[in-house]
Amino acid sequence: MPIEMHADVRGYFRERLVAAMARKRIVTSESTECYLVNLLAKLAITPDDEPLGRPFAELLAKALDASGHEKLSRLRELGDSALYVCGFFGDHLEHRGIARSYVVAMGGRAYLTARSIAPLARAGELSPIFEELAERFEMFAYVLDDVRESTAMRTPQDIIRLYERWRRTGSSLLAERLEQEGVYPMSVKGPTTLH
Repeated sequence: MPIEMHADVRGYFRERLVAAMARKRIVTSESTECYLVNLLAKLAITPDDEPLGRPFAELLAKALDASGHEKLSRLRELGDSALYVCGFFGDHLEHRGIARSYVVAMGGRAYLTARSIAPLARAGELSPIFEELAERFEMFAYVLDDVRESTAMRTPQDIIRLYERWRRTGSSLLAERLEQEGVYPMSVKGPTTLH
């Protein structure tokens, strides 16, 4: 297997992000795309060692108690953390007893609140980005999951976990990913399910 060399981590993640968005047929603003590339590059350089170790409710409370630029910074950090967790650790949420919908709601709320206070913190250029991230949070989480899939070597256990998630949820997105791996799930009404 050839080794890919990338001197520019942002260029590497831009390629992966653009390809993932094309596969998902998602179009976004150039500013939001750049924001996501920078987020991925930042996390690659300084990864969050314990992304699920900090309660989101506590982070939100601290952010809402802050003011000015600190408030914006904390809200942005919460939104970014929630997006990262949903995109890169979505499979682990259930095992930790955390509902994905909760993380999506917390991240979306953080970005939406950041949008409204960005102009007050002299960061008005970020308002449209935060608004788009809030409104399309779950969609961007699935894009980051696709990026994760394209950057990681998948094992048979990864495919089995994906299949188990599809069986529980019936998600058409998961079915599509299984088909990309050569597994063609299909449900039959009644007591028997064929795969």
